[in-house]
Amino acid sequence: MLHLVRSPMTPLLQEKRSVAYAIVFGIWAEVFLYCLLHDQYLVRIAPEHFTEYHEPLWGIENHSLLAAAWAFRASIGPGLVLGLVALFLARGGSRPKIAPGTLLKIVPCLILLTEACGLLAGWWAWKNDRALYPEAIYPDLTRPILTTQSIQLTCYAAGGLVSGIFLGWIVWRRRRTARDFQE
Repeated sequence: MLHLVRSPMTPLLQEKRSVAYAIVFGIWAEVFLYCLLHDQYLVRIAPEHFTEYHEPLWGIENHSLLAAAWAFRASIGPGLVLGLVALFLARGGSRPKIAPGTLLKIVPCLILLTEACGLLAGWWAWKNDRALYPEAIYPDLTRPILTTQSIQLTCYAAGGLVSGIFLGWIVWRRRRTARDFQE
């Protein structure tokens, strides 16, 4: 007679909640702060970026508050997803873990790189008074919207790219650290 032996399930992540929360919500908080500061200067370049080309949000009419609300809303998905993926890649499994502080120190560097790319794109659009990307993805072709939309599109692309590099770095670092311990 065949007997199936069921092994106890080991969770993918055996971590203190405080560490998990520090990583996930710490990364989200950094992303939110970035979005907040980023949207505050965008709303000053082109208030219509938020008032005409975004849906009304929670009945907010003050431009600065509206930009802050959009920053909050826009940061939730990317910030929490990046935090969760970083948590599992940095702390899951049996390889040496990466400290939360290390992760939280790297994210501002990613943010600065993302914003530098966006500002460069915005400067180009402002200087040339032209769309950097296909005109069809701009809601209008006024200089302020050309600038803010070029900044936004570039930041989305650069943010995705640097986030992918960050996650790849986590995997690489853990593999290298595990290999160094074995030698």
